[in-house]
Amino acid sequence: KPDGILLAPSFIEESVTFTDKCKELKIPYVLIDSDLPNDGSLSYIGPNLYHSGYLAAHLVNYLIKESDKILIVNISREIDNQHHLLKKEEGFRAYYQDHNKTGNIIKLDINDTDLKSIERVLAKAFNEHSPIKAVFVTNSRVSKVAHFIEHDYKDIILIGYDFLEENIEFMDKGIIDFLICQKPKQQGYRGLISLYQYLAFGSTVEKIYFMPIDILTKENSAFYRN
Repeated sequence: KPDGILLAPSFIEESVTFTDKCKELKIPYVLIDSDLPNDGSLSYIGPNLYHSGYLAAHLVNYLIKESDKILIVNISREIDNQHHLLKKEEGFRAYYQDHNKTGNIIKLDINDTDLKSIERVLAKAFNEHSPIKAVFVTNSRVSKVAHFIEHDYKDIILIGYDFLEENIEFMDKGIIDFLICQKPKQQGYRGLISLYQYLAFGSTVEKIYFMPIDILTKENSAFYRN
């Protein structure tokens, strides 16, 4: 029985089962990276998922015409369970609703996460919905989409998430236009500090601590501190 737990939930159902057990055993826990609905955590430290998707739509809106086609790509083995992906998509669509824009948005869920499967599904979508002008990938697997569009679709606006080496490589090539980043190392650090303050000193910790939503391009990525 640990004194405290730091958890980055990916799958809602399993995470809720786990945190219910924590509450039963009176083990305090802090959530990072993604929150859980109706949760009783000590603190949540991470991005506002909805607003990060909203921001992505704002960026896209500057770069394409209202009638242009936009592809939202969710890549995960269990998308129905991926709360953080759906929240980002919700925020993206909300931008267009809030600004009275129709937004020619096409959604693509890809459950097989190997590169060949992703490329096969993308090829079908691009053939059926041509021309697609912008692609928003709701997680860090944007590099796999970049691999697909590198040779034949270089003029497409591509936005995704996370300061990862493979993503930066495609950004430096000019394939990925924007990466939305939310300082994962700081999330982990703040999460541990919150548990320490609570357990060692009985201090009250901040219930929700939203991380800044950073926009990276190839011009500023070399100076980013994660």
